[in-house]
Amino acid sequence: MKIDFYCEIKVNDDAKNKKYNGRTGVVLGISEENGITYGYSVVLHGENHTVYFEKNDVTPTGKQFKREDFY
Repeated sequence: MKIDFYCEIKVNDDAKNKKYNGRTGVVLGISEENGITYGYSVVLHGENHTVYFEKNDVTPTGKQFKREDFY
């Protein structure tokens, strides 16, 4: 399942980058080529930078933000 821009995600407990397990953030970038999604660039709540996660390392929370919330 592809996650859209500005959707809130939760980093899965079994994510490869264990430093961020359980944290939430918002998708600001999508790594995609030829219709295949590889991962997401996510700004974690409380952080000023983005972190890359592979597509199976995050789960959408159902909350949707707007572009204006970030830019």
